[in-house]
Amino acid sequence: MSRSLHIRIVAACLSALLAMTLVPAPARAADVEAQAITTFTVRGTGFGHGIGLSQYGSQGSALAGKSYTWILAQYYTGTTLGTATKTVRVKIDAAATPSNDGFTRLSWRILSGQPGTTIKINGVTQAAGTHTFSVSGSSIVVTAPSGAKATYTGTVTVTPSGGSPPLLQVVEGSGIYSLPNTRYRGQIELSVANGRMKAVNVLPMDSYMYGVVPREMPSGWHAEALKAQAVAARSYAYASSGELYCTTRSQAYQGFGGYNSSGQWVGETNATTAAVNQTKDQVLRYGGSVIRAYYSSHSGGHTANNEDVWVGGSPLPWARGVPDPYESRANPPYAPWPADKEKTYTGLEMADRLRGLTGVPASPTTVVGTTTDRAASGHVRYVTFRFSNGATATVSGDTVRSRLGLLSTNFYFTGFPIERIAGSNRYDTAADIARKAFPATAPAVVIASGEDFADALTGSALAGAAGGPLLLTAATRLPAETSGALGTLKPATVYVMGGETAVGNQVVSAIAAALPSAEVTRVAGVDRYQTARRAAETVRALAGGDVAIVANSTSWADAAAASALAYAQKTPILLTSADKLGEQAAGFLSADKPGTALVVGGPTVVSDAAFNAVAAATGTQPRRLSGANRYETAAAVARYTLGDPVFFTYDQVYIATGVEYADALTGGVLAGVRRKPLLLTYTDSCPAGTAGFLTERRNGIGTIYLFGGPAAISDKGLSAIDQVMMR
Repeated sequence: MSRSLHIRIVAACLSALLAMTLVPAPARAADVEAQAITTFTVRGTGFGHGIGLSQYGSQGSALAGKSYTWILAQYYTGTTLGTATKTVRVKIDAAATPSNDGFTRLSWRILSGQPGTTIKINGVTQAAGTHTFSVSGSSIVVTAPSGAKATYTGTVTVTPSGGSPPLLQVVEGSGIYSLPNTRYRGQIELSVANGRMKAVNVLPMDSYMYGVVPREMPSGWHAEALKAQAVAARSYAYASSGELYCTTRSQAYQGFGGYNSSGQWVGETNATTAAVNQTKDQVLRYGGSVIRAYYSSHSGGHTANNEDVWVGGSPLPWARGVPDPYESRANPPYAPWPADKEKTYTGLEMADRLRGLTGVPASPTTVVGTTTDRAASGHVRYVTFRFSNGATATVSGDTVRSRLGLLSTNFYFTGFPIERIAGSNRYDTAADIARKAFPATAPAVVIASGEDFADALTGSALAGAAGGPLLLTAATRLPAETSGALGTLKPATVYVMGGETAVGNQVVSAIAAALPSAEVTRVAGVDRYQTARRAAETVRALAGGDVAIVANSTSWADAAAASALAYAQKTPILLTSADKLGEQAAGFLSADKPGTALVVGGPTVVSDAAFNAVAAATGTQPRRLSGANRYETAAAVARYTLGDPVFFTYDQVYIATGVEYADALTGGVLAGVRRKPLLLTYTDSCPAGTAGFLTERRNGIGTIYLFGGPAAISDKGLSAIDQVMMR
């Protein structure tokens, strides 16, 4: 999904209003009405329904040395080969549909398909040449080459006489290619209904197969793939009742063939005829019955269960989704779909394509979001569409494929509203975050090292208590990006985190020079633990409070994950080693006696001994917020912020890299100002802990903001987050 320029401007104005207060105001009706018309891009893989044999997978398997019997066993679970045959009846006009049953034309013209041979009409040999068959009421009038006419009632059967093989030639274009002179084996039966005529080709099964296999699979493909196709197509035809279509409503069929307008032959070939002959009468059986062996072009890597595509149908034991391990060897053209096969629709366009389906509201509602129910094979079972008026509609994946003009049901929506907040480096990104959090001025600013995380870990809480952003600096110089932000924000107070090693006196002097009227205060101790205590004491002096956070001093990610919470709640962060709480944290907690102590991180980063020391110092049982890794811990903190007593909302979610500390710590300010969850992610993918939180609350998330440029969270990483939201 993407947003229009007008809507981005509206959204920016709303963000500025939100940034002026720590608690966002409820959305006004006018704001809701001004929301964007979302744009969706649909991408995917594979071509066709994906059930049964993958034709490109068959070719790839053959190239890998697999026999046609192996191929059939792979795609049709639990089947065995047997033999069966029957006479086939095929409507030869491509315009035939279930609604017209093939009664499509007012006339047909037929002659012998071989030089020097003739045709028979109802068993009577006719003169050589073209015969015209026309509708007259409920009868058929046959006009001979001489002009003589004869009227027939009921079915008229046209049979070739002579030739090897004996063929009939239909002069008008017929079949899927509408060749000007198509030839057919067997007979053609003509009948009339409702003032129209139907032409049906009646012929033995394998004569029909001669015309199907070259239309369904390139004749230049491997012989084993062609044989697998012959058996699958024969099984499909045998198990199908009634008359078949010459199109992919049944199977593509062009009869014996003919020459197209470019003079190229379209029809039977030696290779495909050999494949039919070498598998003569062979069909696939399951439990003694011949199966209707579905097949399609290519699956995109995994075929589908029949009920996952045609939802509501009974599972067929032989139509189980299976891996398509060799499909890629055949270079399938739509795995994945190329750009010109992807579809892009606005929410209004998509809604219009869905109108008339159950649950889809009337125009002018638009689609604003999707949730996808996907089978293990990757194919979409259902899509739930969310509309601008709050309605939802759940539609089968196959119906979505049809309505949106997609190549397969193995698709996904992309374009969830994801925006980057990034500068050219970490100092610039911190400055950009600060400007978004405080678009005018700020009463105070906290500055910490951009080269080492230790002192910055506790800066977010101090920034929250002081009511300003967190900026970064180099140890021996004040970066231009930071200086520029200070000039814009014009704080009355600047807090410098850490001692001279972290932030040199020359930097403090540069700050004072840039802000001559500001009070510059260094918050520092002999080490990171004492600096954290000094910061905690300052937080309490500025804002009071009854909550404290304890996090590991060397594993920055957990403190960073808590930065939005610490900022919004003005909650100090104390640092501990993994095994021992330490006298600085213990001293503060013993003196402060917070009513609530939060320990961020599992026992590997804050041991049970350190956890128990927190309990002893505070006189209360701490609460541990943790997961199996930093990403799950960040998700645990985010879940905590959504409940009592924090009450964050999650219409926006902020995500920073879990690889480097800077963006998460400075980004925690903006997330804290707006009272939104903060998560961590990989550079190139989305970790399970982050994906789990996003999936749980997908329906309520409107926008995701990423801190940092592609070096922090790559475009591939962005796409991974997008797919979590859109699938």
